[in-house]
Amino acid sequence: MRIWPKFPFVRLLLPFLAGILIARFWFLDQLLLLTIIFSLLCITSFLHLSGKKYMVYSRRWVFGLALNIMMILLGMLRFSGFNELRYDNHFSRLISEKAMVWSGVVIDQPASRTNSIRFTIKVDRALVSDSLFETRGKLMVYIPLDSMAPLSYGDRIVFAEPLSRVREPANPGEFDYARYLANKNVFHQVFIPAGRLLVTGENEGNVLQKFAYAVRDRFLSIFTRYNISGKEFAVASALLIGYDDMLDPDQRKEFSGAGAMHILCVSGLHVGIIFLLADKLFFFLRRPKSPRFLRPLVIIAIIWLYALITGLAPSVMRASLMFSLVAVGGALNRKSHILNTLSASAFILLLVNPAMIFEVGFQLSYAAVIGIVVFQPQFKQIYAPVHKLPAYVWDIILVSVAAQLATAPISILYFHQFPNYFLLANLLVIPLAGVLIYTGVVFVFLSFIPAVGKIAALVLVWEVKFLNNAVSFIEQLPGAVSRELFLSSLAAIALYVLVLALFGWWVSRRKQWVYVVLISLLLLASDYARVSITRSRQQLVVVHQINRGTAISFIQGKHHLLLTDSVLSLSPQKLDYPLQGFKVKAGLHSSPIVRLDSTLSNHAMLYLNRGMVLFDDMRFAIVSRKHRLPATGRQLKVNYVILTSNVWYKAVELALYFPGAEFIIDASNSNRRTTQWLEDFRKMNVPCYNVRDNGAWIFRMN
Repeated sequence: MRIWPKFPFVRLLLPFLAGILIARFWFLDQLLLLTIIFSLLCITSFLHLSGKKYMVYSRRWVFGLALNIMMILLGMLRFSGFNELRYDNHFSRLISEKAMVWSGVVIDQPASRTNSIRFTIKVDRALVSDSLFETRGKLMVYIPLDSMAPLSYGDRIVFAEPLSRVREPANPGEFDYARYLANKNVFHQVFIPAGRLLVTGENEGNVLQKFAYAVRDRFLSIFTRYNISGKEFAVASALLIGYDDMLDPDQRKEFSGAGAMHILCVSGLHVGIIFLLADKLFFFLRRPKSPRFLRPLVIIAIIWLYALITGLAPSVMRASLMFSLVAVGGALNRKSHILNTLSASAFILLLVNPAMIFEVGFQLSYAAVIGIVVFQPQFKQIYAPVHKLPAYVWDIILVSVAAQLATAPISILYFHQFPNYFLLANLLVIPLAGVLIYTGVVFVFLSFIPAVGKIAALVLVWEVKFLNNAVSFIEQLPGAVSRELFLSSLAAIALYVLVLALFGWWVSRRKQWVYVVLISLLLLASDYARVSITRSRQQLVVVHQINRGTAISFIQGKHHLLLTDSVLSLSPQKLDYPLQGFKVKAGLHSSPIVRLDSTLSNHAMLYLNRGMVLFDDMRFAIVSRKHRLPATGRQLKVNYVILTSNVWYKAVELALYFPGAEFIIDASNSNRRTTQWLEDFRKMNVPCYNVRDNGAWIFRMN
């Protein structure tokens, strides 16, 4: 039996995805791509209209091949056109040393962070030397917390601060924020000091989006009015309307470690409930006299309004598109396999924003649903409980296992951890999340009745507290989370192939799947051996970029020694973000932090005394304010000198005392001192490296 023809959108989606991936690494001119697509379209149309001579069954592959090539080229064309940085009128083409004034419209809701307020604008005007230019492009804007004027979506702002490119990761293994923003077509940023931002009073935002934000703010004000605050407010607002700005790092850590983070991301469960409520609410539109398409249109409008309120996250858009297609299919009395509907929604989303395929949320969302759709029906054949309660529990277990099988490689690849008690967590949080959503709907829509609102608010708070306590309990159980897991991209792909091959063999019992299993196991073993050999042979020194701090890693194999200043040695948590990804990727064993002024004479890796380091056959001098250079005329032969904590020596003194050495200026030094050193070293032709501007200094010794 032929299965492939039943999934037309899957067949279109795969070559389209291939085209996006190709365009990520290989850029072709859009006009050339359009020409090739048009030529192929003309050739296939000619062959189709030429009659039976070219339409024989044996040549059907020609049309299939042409269609696949066109879809690949369409993916390349769409991704190439999506990148606004390539357009001639992008505002970055005007960035110069001249005085400039920029103007743009706020395109999202300003969000408070630890030390600033962040929002995105669409820059559409630039004033350069009394000449006004119309531009395009998005810009990330930061302003101080204490300078917040009334600012909201759609406001036009004017400022004259210099723009800068979003920087690449400053340390190896660090989160690539620049790539994350590039997927959203944001490549530049600006910090506007207090008093330097002008809000014109004009509002030019999309009317529908403004309405959605207003509705969301109205819902949040209802929570506040009934004294829902703290952790309960953060979880309720995230679970019900997708507003997760109030979640603190500890809450995110607990939900992620317990394997329950997915319930705080508005997705198919939430959209499905909205779909069912709308379907019941507008039951009267099923009457024969009602227009056939009126009811599905109303339901689709409500679904997408909810999606707008929740911020159009990938999981929400995927679910909204799927239920929209289901509504349309119901109106046409047509049924389609869920994989076909899923592929259609992915195709539409990627047609609008092809860079979405590189977002972790998009990958996890679709992987989870595909896993449930593919694996769960087959798993259900293993055992079918008769009674409702065991059947409900069994369904949760099967759905959880299916989703984890599909998302585990992605989770380990990006987040380097796995929740070992995900089954226990889902058995608790999935039923509770459903109850919370229904309670939240009742609370929001009946809050205008004070008595009912108070009762619903009390019930909602109690439910959220129980949810928080349950998640915290599971996350704190011994062995709840496997952390510092590493999986390369190749290993993740091989792991997916292995899971699918094992599943295919289990369903069909065909020996071809055994060969695929063996090949995938060979790939996994080869990659593991490659990573292990690389880690065992690594020997390097890293001067990390830590703002106003010093952190230097000495690595030999999997052994790691970290030297820091006195401040960081007392606050090691400040090193988690810049160093954690690097330590996982390099497979380093945890080691105690050693202060720069310590003495290590019997250490297996290196010798340390008063800032002088002997590592293998390389000599390093770490110079700080605590060090005093000897009298003039004395010299010390070292390979590298690391300047820290605004040491007051001039470049000429350092160059004379350390002849032939290369100087590394770390990020604990001020901008003024760093600039002066760089200028003086350049005049003397002495090699130097600026960690603050160029990122971590990495010296590989093999």
